[in-house]
Amino acid sequence: MKICMLASSYPRFPGDANGLIVSSLARALVRQGHTVHVVAPYDPALVEMDQGGVHMHRFRYAPHDDLHLAGHGRSLRGDVRMRGVVPLLMPGFVVAAIAMIWRLHRRERFDLLHAHWAIPGGAIAGIISSLTGLPLVITLHGSDVYVAEHNALYAAAARLGFHQARRVTAVSQDLRTRALALGLDESKATVIPPGPEVERYLRGNRERMRAKLGLPPSAQVVGALGRLVYKKGFGHLISAMRFVLANLPDTYCIIGGDGDLREELVAQAQRLGVAERVIFVGPVAWEDTPDYYALCDVVAVPSVVDAAGNVDGLPLVLLEAMASGRPVIASRVAGIPDVVRDGVAGVLVPPGDEEALGRALVQVLRDAPLRAALGARAQQEVLAHYSIESMARRFEALYRECCHESHG
Repeated sequence: MKICMLASSYPRFPGDANGLIVSSLARALVRQGHTVHVVAPYDPALVEMDQGGVHMHRFRYAPHDDLHLAGHGRSLRGDVRMRGVVPLLMPGFVVAAIAMIWRLHRRERFDLLHAHWAIPGGAIAGIISSLTGLPLVITLHGSDVYVAEHNALYAAAARLGFHQARRVTAVSQDLRTRALALGLDESKATVIPPGPEVERYLRGNRERMRAKLGLPPSAQVVGALGRLVYKKGFGHLISAMRFVLANLPDTYCIIGGDGDLREELVAQAQRLGVAERVIFVGPVAWEDTPDYYALCDVVAVPSVVDAAGNVDGLPLVLLEAMASGRPVIASRVAGIPDVVRDGVAGVLVPPGDEEALGRALVQVLRDAPLRAALGARAQQEVLAHYSIESMARRFEALYRECCHESHG
């Protein structure tokens, strides 16, 4: 099968985590024997790199490099407000994407179009599908639904894509429900959760990362990884560390990632007196993530619904940590309870409840047999149900259904 994917975020350089799940899916489909072309926006940070057999195409949509600001996790400031210049860039973005896919389709004759994120990808792909007759699949990741919920124009654009699509997949049941409220036809809606590349997370080297960070041998580590934006809940984790350190003073919290809130979070740690034990290590390169998870005694995923109503669909970090055999302490929000059975494959706490988060961290850090049991069951759960290969097989079956319906 010859598949064209449209994504507004896709890795730009080795180690880039933006759009990583799209890249992992595309590569897995190639391994299953399909031909995959990915169309994504140009970015000044691009470097040449191995694409794992995926045919990569980048489109320019602005006259200067410093105006290529849409996509790659940069369109929303703090993942809450659209950056002022981005709406002005959208007409050029839409035209450039349509033109590139149109030219590629005339040459390649694709069997199916798969758009990631309803805004802008789903709307763009909806136009192309209506012009070419290509069957369309749209995947919702979270921020796209949030944008549509808070802007009538973007909601209308999302519905355009929904109307044209054969199927619309969401990464969690919660996200599917929210899309239905936007007007998605229930008969088209299904849930396909993301999947990590499980095998690579079985080979993490704890001591290598511990030495790299200069941590003492006796230290216990709470890990957290992701963009530094409100919906990740890292501010609540930093507050919870006061309770953790009062009970387990030889604990470090290692936060990996970067984003608009970095300075605010660093200042919070200093204000609360935990800055010496809350360490911001910046972006963690993709190739280093197995070692990062291996370093952690516990991984915290303190996601919240932020003040503007945005929330993760299902954090890939959660599944990566589970694949690594790490016990996870996560918020009972959005798609997380779909994956984590409380007390079985992790511990769930109310979102934003810093006391509950702190107590759960202390409980698990103090109990080595509990950590081992939670981590082992988490890993078994991911191996059985959430690998990238399993995700790719589910999409492959969905693609075939859509093509059959289109030709029928």
